[in-house]
Amino acid sequence: MLILENVWLRSLQSRSHAVLCGLTGVIPTNRRVGILCASKIERRAFSDLIMGVRAPSIGKVRREAEISSPVGRMAGIVVQHTLRRNCVFAAKMHRIEPTSLIKFVAFVANIDAFMDVPYKQVPADIALSFRYALSYGLPYETYFVDGDIIPQTAEFTDRFASVVKQRSAASGFIVISSNVTLVREFCDIVGVVQSDKIVLYSNAQRAIHEYMRLVDLNRPDVDAAETLLARIRRALKLEDWPMVASIAASEMEGDPDSTTAIWLYGELALSRGERRRGIDLILRACQANPSFEEPWKALARIAEDEQDEERLKLLASVLMTNGKGRIKRIAAKIIERTGTDEAAVEAWRQVAVAAQGDVNLQIEAGDRLLRAGAGEDAALIFEAAFADDPTNGRILLMLYRSELLFSDNERLADLVVLMMTVCPEEIERAIRLAQRARRLEAKLIDENGAPALLEAQVEEALPVRIRRAMKLQDVAAMAEIAEAEFRRDADSAIGIWLFGEIALIKGDRERGGDLILRACQTDAELQEPWKTLGRLAEEEKNEDRLSSYISVLMTNNQGRVRRLAAKALESTGDEESILAAWRAVAHVAGGDLNLMVEAGDRLFRYGAASESSQVLSRLLHIDPRHVRGLILLFRSELAFADDERMMALADQLNEVAPAELDRAIRQAWYARRGELGKRLKQRFRQPVSSDTGA
Repeated sequence: MLILENVWLRSLQSRSHAVLCGLTGVIPTNRRVGILCASKIERRAFSDLIMGVRAPSIGKVRREAEISSPVGRMAGIVVQHTLRRNCVFAAKMHRIEPTSLIKFVAFVANIDAFMDVPYKQVPADIALSFRYALSYGLPYETYFVDGDIIPQTAEFTDRFASVVKQRSAASGFIVISSNVTLVREFCDIVGVVQSDKIVLYSNAQRAIHEYMRLVDLNRPDVDAAETLLARIRRALKLEDWPMVASIAASEMEGDPDSTTAIWLYGELALSRGERRRGIDLILRACQANPSFEEPWKALARIAEDEQDEERLKLLASVLMTNGKGRIKRIAAKIIERTGTDEAAVEAWRQVAVAAQGDVNLQIEAGDRLLRAGAGEDAALIFEAAFADDPTNGRILLMLYRSELLFSDNERLADLVVLMMTVCPEEIERAIRLAQRARRLEAKLIDENGAPALLEAQVEEALPVRIRRAMKLQDVAAMAEIAEAEFRRDADSAIGIWLFGEIALIKGDRERGGDLILRACQTDAELQEPWKTLGRLAEEEKNEDRLSSYISVLMTNNQGRVRRLAAKALESTGDEESILAAWRAVAHVAGGDLNLMVEAGDRLFRYGAASESSQVLSRLLHIDPRHVRGLILLFRSELAFADDERMMALADQLNEVAPAELDRAIRQAWYARRGELGKRLKQRFRQPVSSDTGA
């Protein structure tokens, strides 16, 4: 028997607040007993009480049977030791034969191939199966389960089920779980914990009904007329997983193929760190009912945080089957990062079709197509959007910008006249767009029909004259300045650069590129040729020429210039070259915080988490309250730092931006750092839970 006599247990957060208040009850240890707690705080406190982790402030706990550690979470595993050596250690501690225990664990969990691998090196699902098999391999009078009886990741669940059946015939079970279906099917006695008593029921359904009533009582602010979907959203926002589990079980009872239940079980799996299972369930929910939006939103959220490229491609392909433009948008952004240019263009075309009525999304889709070179597709989108909203100057400007790629001067003149009526403030911007598109004949027309030209009235300084000539694409003025520079210095870098710009304006990219390269090599301190070279590298399609541009750009000691090389290299280079490029960018980033953030993020994405951590640590040394840098540092160090270091970073994040703690907790789960995720939730989420359950 497990006997509780007037047990009082204080909250971990507030010493003046008691979680269990005079709890009294007797729990049989030779039966299959399920325990339901309406509050997460009560469940944690009751579990700690049974395990002996926390002693009652008042009262006594008497154990008249040998109760195990929580199944699957037993203490004493040494991560540096192999699985076999851990079995030997556990067998000696419990005075049983090591050989039989090793055979039992290897067979039940089907992990023969991993028995001689150090625990810290085995995959998370194998480690979980090992812990469960080891727990059931040790003899106890009563097995204590806090969560699942069988590991959900196990490949051979029938073996575990057979073991549980054998153990339950000779030993008792105490199961604390929020899964009412598990409790109903496995337990023959169900206890419902209140603050001062445990009520035991032989009828599981009656116990579950009482449990659900207590859950509702703990939430007096929930309207009785609240819809099911609103209750689900509320539970997910508060991360009230017992409530989510009970809703899922209730939905599954009424309909074994319930889309809502499948989706919620996927959310529950994600909350436990079982990312693969969670994604599979949410994908199944999306396919079961394509018109139900919530699983699609969950899938989009998963895709935004996903790091594995193959899984990203799978998620994108599924998201593209949805009819909602906002969902397709996320898929299109993924395809931009992982797919070909053609696939990205096709994805944004589909987004535009699905975005009817959503002006902002239409503008984004058109802009993306325009950047990818699909000017005619972009023009069709902006034309349709402008027809729906003829007073929107932004859409008209985007239409003008896209038609600059292929329309004749007459059409462009018509658009300019229309712009003078709808949005005259955008005319200057239209001129600049025409100049950048090398459409010098597309000029602004004033009210009298004459071209409006800007004339310099006074002699200006050389840099100002160059900038003006470049802005107006005035080839004659640029040539005049270049020739004057050559008369002053036959090897003038400015002259070489300007003749390179003139060649580019005339469409001779090869000669222009060669001259710009020569200008960079002639005077490494002159910034303008380097900027032009960076722009050329971004636009260049020829791999040989791109390679020469990148090699020259990487010789510059300015971080922003090297960044252009690193980004250009991402489209053609191998992973090692890209990593080397971003290392070089980080090395010369100096005090440019934004550049350090980008370099740290890129290093992490290409697998150099340790180097990313070093870059971001330098950033935080300069600005300790840089929120994005701190979040990225937390994400990077998840790959190798211990829990204490991560908790220290979380404390720092809590001081700087407490609103970002949710994101940090999710990242810990996604990185399969389940114990860390729990510690973070206990430290930073417990006050919220306490208020909710009050």
